[in-house]
Amino acid sequence: METPKSWYSVIHPYHVVNSYMDLLSSLNDNQKNAVIHTEGPLLILAGAGSGKTRVITHRIAHLIRANGIPPYAIFAVTFTNKAAEEMKTRIINLIGPEGNSVFIKTFHSASVYILRRFGDHIAIPRNFSIFDQSDQTSVVKEILMEMKLDPKKIKPSMIVSRISEVKDKASLLEGAAADAAMPDHFAFNFQEVYNKYHEIMASQNALDFNDLLIKTVELLRSSPETLQTLQRQWRYFMIDEYQDTNYAQYLIARYLASATKNICVVGDDDQSIYSWRGADIRNILDFEKDYQNARVITLRENYRSTEPILNAASSVIRNNLYRKEKDLEAQCGDGEPVVHCQTNNEYGEAEYVVNTLISLKHREKYRNKDFSIFYRTNAQSRLFEEQLRRQNIPYRVIGGLKFYDRKEIKDIVAYLRFVVNPKDTVSLLRIINTPSRGVGKATIDRIMETARQADKTPWEVIRDELLTGKVPKGLDLFRTLMKNTMEINADVPARVKLSTLANDIIELSGYRRDLQEEKTSESTARLENLDEFINSVFDYENANPEALLQDFLQDISLLTSEDTSDEEIPVEERDNTITLMTVHNAKGLEFPVVFLTGMEENTFPHKFSIDSEEGIEEERRLCYVGITRAKERIFITNAEIRRSFLGVEYREPSRFIGEIPESLKKSTYYNGNGHGNDYGSSSARRSSYGSASPAGGTGSYGTISSRSLRGAVNNDVIQTDKPVPVRADNELDEEASKDISRFRLRERVMHPRYGSGIILNIEGTGDNIKLTINFTSGRKTFLEKYTPLEKID
Repeated sequence: METPKSWYSVIHPYHVVNSYMDLLSSLNDNQKNAVIHTEGPLLILAGAGSGKTRVITHRIAHLIRANGIPPYAIFAVTFTNKAAEEMKTRIINLIGPEGNSVFIKTFHSASVYILRRFGDHIAIPRNFSIFDQSDQTSVVKEILMEMKLDPKKIKPSMIVSRISEVKDKASLLEGAAADAAMPDHFAFNFQEVYNKYHEIMASQNALDFNDLLIKTVELLRSSPETLQTLQRQWRYFMIDEYQDTNYAQYLIARYLASATKNICVVGDDDQSIYSWRGADIRNILDFEKDYQNARVITLRENYRSTEPILNAASSVIRNNLYRKEKDLEAQCGDGEPVVHCQTNNEYGEAEYVVNTLISLKHREKYRNKDFSIFYRTNAQSRLFEEQLRRQNIPYRVIGGLKFYDRKEIKDIVAYLRFVVNPKDTVSLLRIINTPSRGVGKATIDRIMETARQADKTPWEVIRDELLTGKVPKGLDLFRTLMKNTMEINADVPARVKLSTLANDIIELSGYRRDLQEEKTSESTARLENLDEFINSVFDYENANPEALLQDFLQDISLLTSEDTSDEEIPVEERDNTITLMTVHNAKGLEFPVVFLTGMEENTFPHKFSIDSEEGIEEERRLCYVGITRAKERIFITNAEIRRSFLGVEYREPSRFIGEIPESLKKSTYYNGNGHGNDYGSSSARRSSYGSASPAGGTGSYGTISSRSLRGAVNNDVIQTDKPVPVRADNELDEEASKDISRFRLRERVMHPRYGSGIILNIEGTGDNIKLTINFTSGRKTFLEKYTPLEKID
């Protein structure tokens, strides 16, 4: 191949020619084709583990060294500062200091660069400030005060989130289309807040992160002079992670590349998992429609995973209709089969995962850092954390806090501590205005001063109404709540359950209501954490029937105090920890051994995504991302039942498990001891787990088919394949009342969480009676014994 000539290559002839073949020698054929295709639009479909960063950096180096393109004429963007820095470092390592002149930024930092230079063309001063979320919250607080709306009752963070959503959807549109995107469920004029927000931002010469993109689009659209100047500066464009671009980012790239059409986008539609923050998979799927004569090169060779792992991932993702077909080829050879383990319940799942990784450490010399535990939602981390603590295994939660360190958990624990010890002023100060009830700093200062003068505790001042002058209504509400809760605590555990007490505090304090009204992804995650906290109390009271609230709090304190800090770990071992994370946070990472947990319908795929084709396809892509993080081993787990303070619910295995052919996976069943035997198990043909049987594991193993096991709740009964007859009204016999359900078919009942529903099916006897109930949110199956239901007349 003849090397192209230009003025730049004439200046550096020897170095260019000498390094040209070196750049290509380490690449496979598809990677080479992607690197040397420099003119015209190019879509690089980079499958998982296919070396896309290598291709991007080598392509930039090739443009400079082989084609003689000046470094400053290349525009490259990616999604994180870390990725941009890594990309620049690799380019410098390939071609030397000139790599510093390549324009490599994130979309936001590229927008800042453009607006600082040319923003005055659309009345944006060059010295504009950039407001982060904290600054935005302050602006919204100011607006709410001006509109005489209480920022303590209407959360500014919720408004900021809504403003961002509206901008993502409609700020690039015009007139009525933009107005239509305004949410209409607020008890105040959101449009007025939205308009005032922009007025204040403009008056302070400030832009938020959404504005950076939107104003850049506006500038490129309305100022041909600016666009032409930038197009003369940059002639080659590379966009990384193109499947994650939103509409504004799509437009920025399209405007800039419209002159030369020398645009190369790199991405994988099968890894598009961020629609909830504005990413539009159509950007990558429609690339060939947007750019005529575009070339598509697929990077098929996977250098990360063994063949069984890759084949399993491919078998799942093939079920998506809206994707570009690609079959990846494993370069790491054969390996262990995918293991699917169904466990008797969620405790068995956590036990199985931790025992299995202990066994692998002992038998195959893996280290802690080689393992990662994935789950769909953060609330699922609790049982894995507790199991790891029991085994004294250090761990880190990536992208979040450990369960008991999360704000909402610490808030509710503070309530419980104060119930037990009203002299605990630290807890009092944390909860007195959490959630917001109008008890501000001035009132708190008066309480503390009155307590000091009267030689009383702050709670005594509140309880005995010793505060003089005007008292906020919220303080009266707080006093009533805490007095009642302290009285109820006196009946624990004789007449009141600990879990009931905890749930009542969450409900009656307004904590749950406030989060429900936020209607954001963050508030949803916090609600899930609160439910999981009540489950933790429920677990404790079942394991310790005579325990008091102070016993639970003491154990929680001991549990968290046993967490190993970095300072206590030898320096050489500080990075050697198990990692726990949501699958979303796992994107871009890889581990020798992965546990993909909670693979059940309504969990993964998530219940909020299950009703739409687009939602299911994104959940499937998320599953694909989870599987393709594994290099050597992957274990996929699901629990047969999940027990909570609301009852016992049978769970269907995720449809994604069924999409993996039996020939690609080894299926097993784990009947965990401990919590599990009290609340449900399925008997199976018992066998050892072979060489992978966990060291120290106390549960029992069995093999299972791809069909869901539906065993009885106690170990003495094995369910046959014969259907259990439904007990219709006219079929009830004279069995003892303890052996039959107290409910009837088609009877309407009330559940504390799911509301009213109609009983569709009743099966089993005694402690094993299962009720299938149709709620407005869908069908649920419960064990009657553990489910608080009331008949509705």
